Amino acid sequence: MTPRQLVVISERRSTWATQLRARLQNRPVIWRETRGTNDLLAAVEGWPCPIVVLDLGTQPRDALERLVRLSVLAPSSLVLVLDRLCHPDLHELARSMGATRVWSGFAPPPRVAEVIDGWLPLARNRTSQAGRAALPQPEPDPSDPMALLEL
Repeated sequence: MTPRQLVVISERRSTWATQLRARLQNRPVIWRETRGTNDLLAAVEGWPCPIVVLDLGTQPRDALERLVRLSVLAPSSLVLVLDRLCHPDLHELARSMGATRVWSGFAPPPRVAEVIDGWLPLARNRTSQAGRAALPQPEPDPSDPMALLEL
C-alpha cells in the first residue's frame, strides 16, 4: 500500500479544501484544513515533507508570516501560495520566504489539483529519504474515505 501524504490547506474559508478533496479523492492523502498560524504549524509538525496550499486571501501579511514560520518548522515542505488579488512584488517575496510556487490571479481548481497531484510522488520520495520513523501517527480523519480502508 502506498503511504499517505499530508496535504494541508491554509485558508479562511473551505473553498480550496472542497475543490481539492473532490479532485484528488482517490489519492493517498491525509487532508488537514487550517485557519491560522498555530493550526498550520501543529498540522505539519513532525512531517518531513508536507504539501501546503496557502491562500493569501485579503491579508497577505498574515499569510506571509505563516509562510516564514512554516519554512522554519518544515523546510522541505512543498508550498503553493495562491495570490488571487495579484499583490505587486509578492511573487518574489513569497519565493524568498519558502514558497515552492506562487500562483497570481485566478487559479483554476483543476490546474491547482494537477500541481498538488504532481507533487505527491516528490513529497513521498522526500519523506522516504527522511525515513518512515520520522512520520507521526495521525488520527484518522472521519471525513476521509481513505481512512476507513486503514482501520
